[in-house]
Amino acid sequence: MKIPFGKLAVVGAFALASVSPAVADPGNGHGHGPSTAPGKTKVHNVTYVFKGTWNAAGGTVTVKHGNHHVRKAGLIGQTVTFDLTNAKLVVRDTNKDGSKTAADISDGDKVVVKARLPRKDPGTQPFKAKMLVDQSSRPSAG
Repeated sequence: MKIPFGKLAVVGAFALASVSPAVADPGNGHGHGPSTAPGKTKVHNVTYVFKGTWNAAGGTVTVKHGNHHVRKAGLIGQTVTFDLTNAKLVVRDTNKDGSKTAADISDGDKVVVKARLPRKDPGTQPFKAKMLVDQSSRPSAG
């Protein structure tokens, strides 16, 4: 029996041609498909935890402590501005107006602010806060 080498060569070439696009774009090497852009990786957000005192005049926080990300970004000792528009506020209604807002935080209160920011570079201020907790006065029940 004779083997038809001509047809075998055509089938082999077609098989190699169909494999080459998969070899050309292997993704980022983790099996999750192609990356967002060639040679680029996605910027991951992490939680920055700022601890410091509230400055009522400017609506800022003087950072005294923080988690690893705050320390690595060099924000200890800095005055940081936050956007509290959509932040969850855990404060006491000190001005008795029936709502818990940034106006309920007194000058010099100890606060903890959490923000989701890019891991290596937090970006420009004001940082969008996810939560602010006033530790100087206990929140009222309810």
